[in-house]
Amino acid sequence: MNTSRLTTNEPIPLLINPGSGSAARVRAELAEDPRVEVRCLEAKNLGRALRQSAKEGCERVIVCGGDGTLALAATHLAGTDTALAVIPGGTLNHFAARHQIPSDPAAALTLALTGAPRSVPVGYVNDRLFINTSSVGAYVTFVRTREYLEQRMSYHLASVLAGLRRLLRMRNARVILGNEQVRTPLVFVGVDERDLQFPVLGDRKATGRAGLHVIAIRSEGPWETVKLAFNAMIRGIDPLTKSHHLESFITDNLALAYRRRRSRIIVALDGELVRVRAPLHYRYINDGMRVVLPVIPE
Repeated sequence: MNTSRLTTNEPIPLLINPGSGSAARVRAELAEDPRVEVRCLEAKNLGRALRQSAKEGCERVIVCGGDGTLALAATHLAGTDTALAVIPGGTLNHFAARHQIPSDPAAALTLALTGAPRSVPVGYVNDRLFINTSSVGAYVTFVRTREYLEQRMSYHLASVLAGLRRLLRMRNARVILGNEQVRTPLVFVGVDERDLQFPVLGDRKATGRAGLHVIAIRSEGPWETVKLAFNAMIRGIDPLTKSHHLESFITDNLALAYRRRRSRIIVALDGELVRVRAPLHYRYINDGMRVVLPVIPE
């Protein structure tokens, strides 16, 4: 594990996704800071700039954006000697919160410039990297519905309405999970063990096990799914693990295929929707990328 701190006195690239929620705020606060070279780049150009930074041997690159932007950055920096430093710029910022990266731009920049890189785990589905979560099924249709509603209302209201709509129109699929066939509306895969109780449902457990946490709801029909969903909202998912309604396990590798043959499957990766060739092969990489993080207390 490389824990070396920044040694160069040259300005560090600060790449901002202009579509992220707080891009304007970050740019206004940090544009005049002589320690960084601020550049606002769309996804295509952001990837090109990251590859170039890694090719030139930059010690680190600072990226401002949400989880989707950070996953894009990780895709281009994983396996290189260039570390990723993060300034949270999205709506939820799960990755930053999980790794205790400050939400305040000035504090995050101080960490980005003075912190030491550490190796963190990532997941892959086929050749696509994700830093937090991946899912297929109901969450994919939820995201599509939310994005449609966001054209007319706020993100949070769109999320609530999309969730209710998907809950009432939930559909099951026959999925081959490893060597077993499961009838399910949703398969969720998280990097490292996740909490199964509200209000922290889906968050990474601080002392959880390493690996991919796979969760799949077993359901024979839409009304059973609705009943299970309301039960989970009241009691959390954890009680369902004691029944036959939930598959929950930790693994380093997972094969996922649909009984009805499909050439490509729409998969959610860190909140972004992508088409991935079927079947899906998930794998866990413990030292997947280097990220500038706060010092762990002794």
